[in-house]
Amino acid sequence: MSTGCSFRTYIPRRTGFALLLSTLMAATVTATAAASGPDETALDAVALSQMELRADHAVVRDQCYLYTEVVHGLTELAGRQLSAGQDEEAAATIRQVDIVAGKIGVAASKDPKRLKNAELLLEHTSERLKDMLRAANDEEREVMKATLRHLNAVHTGVLSMVFAH
Repeated sequence: MSTGCSFRTYIPRRTGFALLLSTLMAATVTATAAASGPDETALDAVALSQMELRADHAVVRDQCYLYTEVVHGLTELAGRQLSAGQDEEAAATIRQVDIVAGKIGVAASKDPKRLKNAELLLEHTSERLKDMLRAANDEEREVMKATLRHLNAVHTGVLSMVFAH
């Protein structure tokens, strides 16, 4: 008695289904990983300076998010500098984070485009700075605390604008 499908046709269908399922799972994991956090491309000080200059000259509606990307990149750079024992460079980078964070608040008040994206990236950046603060020495810690307070104030302002719109 035959079931209508031979052993040879059953195996390829099952293998095809397993291949399809594996491909879908891999695509889902990749998409989830990409959506779970900001781009973690390591940028150097020169690239970040160029990004800041581009943000300075960008149209008003794009400035808030561009400055947020710069702050995120600077925070990551400071983390790498701290890990490499470059304490003075890290302190200067953290001071630059504070300066650019002030530009975020000004840009956000001019045009609310992409505020939610900026808010999410600011939240991630604040968490990263908190992690770095735990590992910082006493000299760096004071500069980082002040920058973190300022960044949190900017984040709160952006968050209130998100809920206002």
